[in-house]
Amino acid sequence: MAYSFDSAPSGPSPSGVEPETQGGGAAAWFAVTILCIAQIVSTIDRGMLALVIDPVRADLSISEIQIALLQGFAFSVFYVTIGLPLGAVADVVNRKRLLIGGIIVWSAATIGGGLAQDFGHMFASRVFIGVGEAVLGPCAVTMIGDMFPPSRRGRPIAVYVLGSMVAYGIGSLVSGYILQIAPTGVFGGVPFLADLAPWRIVFVLVGSFGFVIACLLALLREPPRRGSVPGVKGKTAFRASLHHFIDQRGVFLPLYGMLGLFAMGGSAATGWGAVLLTRSFGFQIGAAGKSLGVGQIGWAIVGALLASVLVDRVSRDAGAVGKVKLAAILCLAAIPATIAGLASNGTLAVLLLSEIMFASAVFGTTMLSVISQITPPGARGLAVALYAFVMTMIGGSLGPLAVAYLTQTVFGAPEAVGQSMAIVGVAALGAATLLGLLTVRRMRADQADAHWLATEPSAA
Repeated sequence: MAYSFDSAPSGPSPSGVEPETQGGGAAAWFAVTILCIAQIVSTIDRGMLALVIDPVRADLSISEIQIALLQGFAFSVFYVTIGLPLGAVADVVNRKRLLIGGIIVWSAATIGGGLAQDFGHMFASRVFIGVGEAVLGPCAVTMIGDMFPPSRRGRPIAVYVLGSMVAYGIGSLVSGYILQIAPTGVFGGVPFLADLAPWRIVFVLVGSFGFVIACLLALLREPPRRGSVPGVKGKTAFRASLHHFIDQRGVFLPLYGMLGLFAMGGSAATGWGAVLLTRSFGFQIGAAGKSLGVGQIGWAIVGALLASVLVDRVSRDAGAVGKVKLAAILCLAAIPATIAGLASNGTLAVLLLSEIMFASAVFGTTMLSVISQITPPGARGLAVALYAFVMTMIGGSLGPLAVAYLTQTVFGAPEAVGQSMAIVGVAALGAATLLGLLTVRRMRADQADAHWLATEPSAA
């Protein structure tokens, strides 16, 4: 079955492609639920540093730029060396086992972060937490792709993406609550936790929960790979699929560039939002976390509900071109979160900061759906790993680092973090929109030359 960019999928091919109605039963939705929970845990482990920036800075005696390196660059180091190869590995090995191994590593690393004594120890912890993003994305998205037919992937992908969106809110709520009650001595009689600083208790408790998720993942069954070609396995299939990326680099380069710049703008809000509330609007750190948590969860649910309907509808009506165009619009929709420093009061600032979860929920669902559609089956794990790499390398690293540089070096005042966020966010998201429109233009040109088709062969 062929899937063009400008139209809905065509009918069954003579080779006997499975009907669109097959797949997506109760077992598949149970797996999606577990994968969503795993995404929540992974995102909380990775993102909760943003809430405790100032306590960590004081305890470890580190600078704003070092904090920015911990937030993003540490993950990128892992992706550069191991993350992308793991994405390729996910295309050929048992994904459930790979994912269980990954979550054990990142959970132990999170606990290690809570015990860190200096910048070097914390940096090492953050590098290994990166296993979560590097392993989870390729395994989860390709498993969902194998459990659901192409025209019905929007909703399960939306549920999976919802995990990462509500995770910021859940993480903020849980961390904020622990930070508020820890000074009262509630953990005084708990072995191992009694002598730890509040932010360290947060890391240890949240990291420990990951081992529960590893047990839940053991209940899943590895789905058969949809679209495998008889007699073409391993390195042969990978090399053939890799040529697709090289031949169509004119489309993939701006597409992945848009992903990275969206993440760069979004990370200005997620990475420094809690600090903005404490420095510019007088929030206590626990109250900032709880307020952001409520707002982020609310916006994330709205975004996921919209994405679960909108993405499949756009796919049916306009194909992948329509979905990329939608993603370009969503880049602009994320800008309000980056200008929260201009808000007249703390309540409005929380509302604006939280809005990034709405834009990100729809954007993430849209782009993962696009990647599943336009990438050959044998290279989807690598494609999702590249998605995570670009989002982390450009967004997770350069976004927080650019804000820190402007705040510390250009403005020279911690209270100017809101201005830095606005500059980085507006510039990155505006550029992301332009790259999205360029991607659409190139996809249309390639389609006119009959070069750009993604296929979805039979699972049998």
